[in-house]
Amino acid sequence: MFKRNPFATAADRDRTCNFVEVFSQHSTPKNLTFQPGDLLRRKGLHYRDMFLTINGDLEVDFETESASSKQRISEPGTPIGEIGFLRGTAASATVRATSRGSAILIDDDVLEKLENHQPALASEFLHFLGEVTEERTCFNLLTTGKRPKYAKSSEIEIRLCRSDEMLKRAQRLRYEVYCKELGRQSPFADHVQKIITDDLDRFGNTFVAVEGDEIIGTLRGNEAALGSLGILEELYGMNKSAHHPQASCVCTKFVVRKSRRGGPTAFKLIAAVVRYGQQRQMKECYIDCIPSLLPYYKAMGFMPCGQRFLHRENGPSDPLSLDLDKYGSRLTVEMGPLSLVAFLLRSQFHKFKDRSSMNSERHEA
Repeated sequence: MFKRNPFATAADRDRTCNFVEVFSQHSTPKNLTFQPGDLLRRKGLHYRDMFLTINGDLEVDFETESASSKQRISEPGTPIGEIGFLRGTAASATVRATSRGSAILIDDDVLEKLENHQPALASEFLHFLGEVTEERTCFNLLTTGKRPKYAKSSEIEIRLCRSDEMLKRAQRLRYEVYCKELGRQSPFADHVQKIITDDLDRFGNTFVAVEGDEIIGTLRGNEAALGSLGILEELYGMNKSAHHPQASCVCTKFVVRKSRRGGPTAFKLIAAVVRYGQQRQMKECYIDCIPSLLPYYKAMGFMPCGQRFLHRENGPSDPLSLDLDKYGSRLTVEMGPLSLVAFLLRSQFHKFKDRSSMNSERHEA
């Protein structure tokens, strides 16, 4: 997120300020204004944009015990959030405004317009971001200090797909798990490319869990307000909710490699999607699961919201909804040993409760 010496020379300052002018002239600028204390980036969250400062002072906090954990930014034209924007990684630091100021917000649409109308300038900007990203990544490694206590969990990084290549890898993992491992017949399977993709990929946010260079899990989220969810709105009973469609979302295509199941991968993916949903002011999140996994989803806070249906890929499935205001904070916390034990106990409680309810219904029948 931060460059120790962002502008070593006057030429560097002129170069970055020029990018602010370029985006103002050759694209539809999306201006961001801020006041002292405003939160502009929170460490650990995923974002689909970045910004270039026009004026104002910012504080970058890596939230570590290192003496250099907090840094000040006051130079105009400073890029913020470019690492996550380019790579799909979570923010490496929290950024707050310490004065009034403004910035130009850059997302895929803005960058695409610049690429179409001024490809040479767009190329120069991406080269510049590449230089900044490389330097800041090295700086972050020096600043972040020691690894978290639970080393195995920290080796798994959650990324938001930011390129067609990464999305294809996620689609390939879906195919490997659904079609090869589980032997299921997916109507969305492309057996030539060995991928699974459908219309929701067009406007979905696909998260992947990465360990080393391997994608070991993936989960997709879609906001109802951004596109049609098709039959899912009926199957999940979303149309009955006062939060639909402006503050409702769905999670689909949730797969984890067999060798990584039972570990932190699934929880990290869910936590990332829930954090993103909260960030987008979502109130409800919908998902479905096979009956054997129902107690585990209930332990997370998901509640049945409709009748069991036949999923075209998973078979019999139960639609569930999650109140993000009520349970979201609990799901976004890193799960350590104690919280994992508590989760397992809750899931066993729900399993026992469901069995007792089924036995009672059989006796009444």
